[in-house]
Amino acid sequence: MYIPNSAYRIQLHTDTTFKETTDAISYLKALGIDALSVSSPFQSVQLGESDLTATVPTGLDLQMGAESGFAELNSELSRADMHLIVDLNPNHMPASHENAWWFDVLEWGGSARYANHFDIDWTRPITLPVLDRPIGEEVEAGKFQLAFEREHASLGVSYGGQFYPLTPSSYRKALEGVANKAAKALIATANDATPAAPGDFHSDVLRELDDADVTERLEIAAGLNDISSDANRLTELMCLQNWRLGVAKGAAEAISYRHSADSKRTVGLRIEDKDVFADYHKLALALLDQTQIRGFRVNGIDELADPAGYTRQLRLQAGDDTFVVTDKILLDGEKYMDDWNVNGTAGYEFISTVADLFIDHGGLAKLQQMYQSELETSTEFPGDYRYAKATILHSSFADELDKLAQRLTELEPPHADELLLRRAVAELVAELPIYRTYSKDGTFSPFYLDTLQSAAEQISDRDGQPANERETLAFILRIMSSEETASSPEAARSFTVRFQQLTAAVMAQAIQKSYRYARGPIALDELMLNAGATADPIGAFHQKMIERAVKVPSGMLATSFSYATKFGEDARMRLLALSEASDVWAGAVDRWRRHHAGNLATIEDMIVPDPRTEWLIYQTLAAIWPVSLRIDDEAGMTSVREDLIAFVERAIRESEKQSFWTGVNKPYEQAVLNYVDRIFMDKVFLSEFVETMKPFWLTGALNSFSQTVLKLTAPGIPVVHSGAETWDLSISPSLKRRPVNFQDLKDQLAYADQSPLNLLLEDWDSGCVKQRIVKSHLQVRQERAELFAEGDYTPLTATGKQADHIVAFYRQFQQQYAVVAVPRLCFDMLKPFNRPVLPLPEWEDTFLQIPDALAGKEFRHVITGNVQILGSKFPLVEGLREFPAVTLISERV
Repeated sequence: MYIPNSAYRIQLHTDTTFKETTDAISYLKALGIDALSVSSPFQSVQLGESDLTATVPTGLDLQMGAESGFAELNSELSRADMHLIVDLNPNHMPASHENAWWFDVLEWGGSARYANHFDIDWTRPITLPVLDRPIGEEVEAGKFQLAFEREHASLGVSYGGQFYPLTPSSYRKALEGVANKAAKALIATANDATPAAPGDFHSDVLRELDDADVTERLEIAAGLNDISSDANRLTELMCLQNWRLGVAKGAAEAISYRHSADSKRTVGLRIEDKDVFADYHKLALALLDQTQIRGFRVNGIDELADPAGYTRQLRLQAGDDTFVVTDKILLDGEKYMDDWNVNGTAGYEFISTVADLFIDHGGLAKLQQMYQSELETSTEFPGDYRYAKATILHSSFADELDKLAQRLTELEPPHADELLLRRAVAELVAELPIYRTYSKDGTFSPFYLDTLQSAAEQISDRDGQPANERETLAFILRIMSSEETASSPEAARSFTVRFQQLTAAVMAQAIQKSYRYARGPIALDELMLNAGATADPIGAFHQKMIERAVKVPSGMLATSFSYATKFGEDARMRLLALSEASDVWAGAVDRWRRHHAGNLATIEDMIVPDPRTEWLIYQTLAAIWPVSLRIDDEAGMTSVREDLIAFVERAIRESEKQSFWTGVNKPYEQAVLNYVDRIFMDKVFLSEFVETMKPFWLTGALNSFSQTVLKLTAPGIPVVHSGAETWDLSISPSLKRRPVNFQDLKDQLAYADQSPLNLLLEDWDSGCVKQRIVKSHLQVRQERAELFAEGDYTPLTATGKQADHIVAFYRQFQQQYAVVAVPRLCFDMLKPFNRPVLPLPEWEDTFLQIPDALAGKEFRHVITGNVQILGSKFPLVEGLREFPAVTLISERV
């Protein structure tokens, strides 16, 4: 089986196309990367006015460079002996005319060739929530245009940049006011058309129009324009279609298809159907055989009807040699899936696993208390994930909730009140602490059954919970565990599958939206990091890594998540450092709030920004401020200000005040943005802010060194996110990111290679030292591929004064060894310094206990190059002398 040593993640977009990616290959090769992981290279479609896109897997993306650009990329990868891992998005496709399968369904309805490819309720027309206003108002405003569209060779309605084809049976109605020969020919062609041959129909339509003279085409256009301007006639015509256009927000009519967590402008695929699977993967599997593609990363796995069935089918079709990971996020005690037949996950669980090492839980508890008391707020609501999930469920997935309640009515519930059934389902969706449950042949594993039962008990035990709701919850659990399905087994199975898909979609949105912004004082919301105290963070980390080494040694290890984290990996490490000096940070925020009290505004008896938003502003500024930035650098200050404003604007829109983008409170937003503008004009504040933050930034840098070394040496395949081999202080990747300049990175790498280590530490704010860490470890991973791919993981014991401030382990494969030790929670040690180095006297009595198997062997320090023979005790004062992290690799015998 192909297993990469490492992967470099690039998100393809208009600033980073196949060409820019091709140009980056020589740099990535020099860095030590051997596999490139890219977002879907297939045709992408923008979803409305948002930055979101969905893919059509039948062709390569034209904007990215299509076949020519991909061929160049493939050739360059081949020359560099590198391979490609591409994203698959099998849960959904765009619900737009650019998607030929969807176009076919809109045109022909339930008889279309691709009708069974999508998860559609065919008991009613397809409802498309795309209108800005009710349809009558939009018709009166002239927003619709009935016309012939040459690209698709069909008649249809244009609105908002989208084209909705008319069903052929309605061509007569559309052309009834035109009596010329061409119109009659079009009507005859439409009458003869069949859904089995849509291509022939479109060719015939195009031929008829091309054969018509100009005057006939003008008469047809005039007739269609007349209908477009006549509200009654246009509405009557649209009522004949397989689709209905509804209002995008607050629509009264239920949506008739399953959509993704991100957008109602996507449509869910029935990928569990073998024909759908074959059609969807045809191009991807062909490229697997013919190009440098050697692996797939599957996105949206939890929103599929049968994730395990899908991964087994993908493995069967792609072959045992193909590297396959999923974007599954493990939460709340979940274990890796034994029956998925994949290499592992995309590695997002590593973010929370490693972050826990760098949280001072005692300081965090104090900070939480200060946050709540000083800001007079609670971190339970609305930041609590239950609140976020409930709000998203009712605003974005009300139709799915209604369908689940309706299915329950078919199963003879103890109480047939549909509102009660709806409420019970909603409560269970919101309470579930994981993305979804999994069942096989109606049977849950003990873990998932316990999770469901625990969630139901949490709801039932609330004060004032009525008996009929408790009985309904118990009934739902019996249905899902196959204890009560006699009345309609198929309805019970359908309910369970749809419930599981819905909980996944709701959790995905809860993490991506408001829950990211409203969770507390240091953004422990990312991937639902647990803000509760961990009794033994070091022991917990070791236990998880031992499990990885056994269960998923070739799963990925990530420290960045393209959509769900709001801070770059190094910005996050800065924020975790706040827990180590909670009094200093909370006092500073209080001081800054009082200093800027005159910048507050009052809107309808509300103080703006509210205290929690003020805290978020200062916290975000602390995370993203470049260490080298001077307050008299006008261009640099403008850049940071723009990033902060974009982030805060999104944060307040996605908070509960704005009901998750359902409305925009312009006066509130403007008052907040004015507040930000004024703090950037306050040079006294900015100078004090920088001085206050310096020790936090230094600690954050040391945290980042440790995090990077752990990712590069722990069991799994390390993923370096584009640009994150240097300092990643970015915010909210869902906002538009600046493109990565790979030439600058290449020049910086040359500087990092040629410079003495002590100079790189002096110049730590440039990020070159992090780049040096990444390259040196990637090179040793290539030299000792088996050690890092298959090696055992064994914790090492530290003794002495700083034993709690070091995380250490060793990897072993046959007679090859690697010893790793990284510091943690060093804020107090770093205060006297202006660079990320450790005070050696503090470490004089701290040692690592070296096992007999390693003692007496010669090791080389991966960063410094120093060679030494290990004894039974390894003095950390020596190991940390030249660099504040240790990776030792055994010399070859």
